[in-house]
Amino acid sequence: MKLLLLYCRRWWMIYLPILLTLCMLLAIVTWVWKPLPPKRLVIGAGPAPSSYFLLAQQYAQRLGAMGIEVQVVPHPRPQDPLGKLTAGAQGVDATFAQGLYAQEAPHALALAVIGHELVWLFGRDGMTHPGQWRGRRVAASVAGSSNRLMALRLLAHMGVPADEVSFTDHVGSSAVEALSRGEVDAVVHVAAGTSQTAIDLARLDGVQLLTVERSGSLAARDPLLRPVVMPQGAIELRGNIPDRDITALVTPTHLVVRADLHPALQRALLDVALELHAVPGFLERQENYPTQIGSNFPISEVARQHARGSRPWLETILPFGKAQWAALLVQGLLPVFLLGTFLLLRAPSIIEWRVGAALHHFYGELSFIEGDAQAPGAEQTQAREQLLHRLGELERQVLDMEIPDQFVARWYTLREHLAQVAERLTPGIPSSGPLGAAGPAKAAPPPSHG
Repeated sequence: MKLLLLYCRRWWMIYLPILLTLCMLLAIVTWVWKPLPPKRLVIGAGPAPSSYFLLAQQYAQRLGAMGIEVQVVPHPRPQDPLGKLTAGAQGVDATFAQGLYAQEAPHALALAVIGHELVWLFGRDGMTHPGQWRGRRVAASVAGSSNRLMALRLLAHMGVPADEVSFTDHVGSSAVEALSRGEVDAVVHVAAGTSQTAIDLARLDGVQLLTVERSGSLAARDPLLRPVVMPQGAIELRGNIPDRDITALVTPTHLVVRADLHPALQRALLDVALELHAVPGFLERQENYPTQIGSNFPISEVARQHARGSRPWLETILPFGKAQWAALLVQGLLPVFLLGTFLLLRAPSIIEWRVGAALHHFYGELSFIEGDAQAPGAEQTQAREQLLHRLGELERQVLDMEIPDQFVARWYTLREHLAQVAERLTPGIPSSGPLGAAGPAKAAPPPSHG
């Protein structure tokens, strides 16, 4: 391509490609490499009165103070949000889940274990442990619920076939009524220590909490369970409920997110978890939770980094929302802007480099001619004519060269050098142009292209 054409069309052939490349880089940085977190976070929970729903509202309140809009979506069953999250359905970003459902949600990631839920076991007088359920009626909610899963797990550990136990679907207040009327003999209820259903069951006449024998060895074989001791009077001190120390089991409660949730939102959820769950709950000790130890779900890499104290430095000095914008600006947009400025400032040197390369080519050819002129036998007429012919061809190429006006001085200098070589090759002959009278080309005015 002619140099003058390149110069005249520099905006289309140099600057426009650079600007388009910068726009593409900005799009990649903004939407792919360093995207801003979504403006809304959806937390799935159980039905409105449940403990998970109330906990989700506490998260929503604290996240809202950080500038994150949170929508708490209730579901008929506590495990329903986990199913949506695992299936990748849009609408659920985070939820709370017991470790019992870990095998059913292989793609969900845990941020932390935020507490535990007790395996409440109640039976009528005369029943002391779950091994006595053979041939009895046990209220354990519907199939697939945490109550039913835990009941089947306990029976399997104790060697009692599940088909020898008659399960009913009673749960919550209906389980309390069924046990009080003698319609069932036992109730399995997996819930937090503040569960109103568990408190109502513990206050029933003729009903007592069942102990889990060899709970330590049982928990050692089952990572979903942990042994605890419920002290006498832990539920109600004045009523002395329970009336003795009870060996019980708990299962961990997890804060779970979908795998592709924005890292900034994961860190925000972890910050809230540290605030909410640092205070010990029922049968919990100070600083037990949140933790990543004993998680039944795979731990998110963001959560691992958070536990090590590793997080973007801007989040340590700025509020959450401003830190995200600052990170996008400092780590993404600013480098692209500096790169674009450098390329646009260096763009004129592309034309200069092309002109310099062309001129250096002619100087190289001229150097070869001068070298051949000094070789032995160059003084002969035939050899000198060949050199003058080569010099004339080179001169014609230089005359045909179109360059921008700011490089005309270098063009003239090259022609002067050509004329000097021509004079050395034609001694005694007056020169009427750069090549003299013997030259095949006349001197021409410099190309003027505005």
